[in-house]
Amino acid sequence: MFLSINKLKTLRKEKGWSQEVLAKATGLSVRTIQRIEADGKASAESTLALASVYELSPQALKATSTDIQIKWTRKVIMKSLVGLLMISCAVGMLIFLGASLRNYLDVTSGVFLILFLYAATMVTFGTNGMFKSLSGLKYIFTEEMVGGEKARYLAELYKSQVKFLYGGALIGLVVGLIAILSNIDTYENFSLLRAISVNLVVLFYAALLSECVFRPLSIKLKTCDIKE
Repeated sequence: MFLSINKLKTLRKEKGWSQEVLAKATGLSVRTIQRIEADGKASAESTLALASVYELSPQALKATSTDIQIKWTRKVIMKSLVGLLMISCAVGMLIFLGASLRNYLDVTSGVFLILFLYAATMVTFGTNGMFKSLSGLKYIFTEEMVGGEKARYLAELYKSQVKFLYGGALIGLVVGLIAILSNIDTYENFSLLRAISVNLVVLFYAALLSECVFRPLSIKLKTCDIKE
């Protein structure tokens, strides 16, 4: 069972109790109190003990349907970092085997894609949605989480951002293709192929962001309640 961390801390501070005093009142260990106030996860027995002391029903201590409760631990963060590093190494290996790194670097394409992504986000979800999208990126570094309405909202937002990224990449490809075809007489065979390869970089960036960041985040937020 997940309890509201903020509610537990507020109730304890309203009584002027330390964690040690609360532990004595409930019959729980200090370590148990510290753990519950850190991650919100409590057994039925611990929940009953806390509810009895605060003279509330166990239901009143539960995390609300809008809360996102997260357990931040070094182990969980490191596991996420290792996963991201493995993905980065896999992509880096493909880049190394495929072509020179400079062929994949295109600042203009990257800036266009980011601007398009967040412009589309603002149009669809408003300025508040854009800022929630940016602040919600931290959830990629945790796996022990229970969601609610906020999690479902962010899951839908990130799912939409995957579409925005591929939509932006499609627009970039079409514009680039039109530019290439309109000047095709000025290209030699090699320079034409290079122009086409540069034009594909925007799709590469869109796929990288979508499949390594936004889609995993969307799935994680959508299924966090199921996993718990």
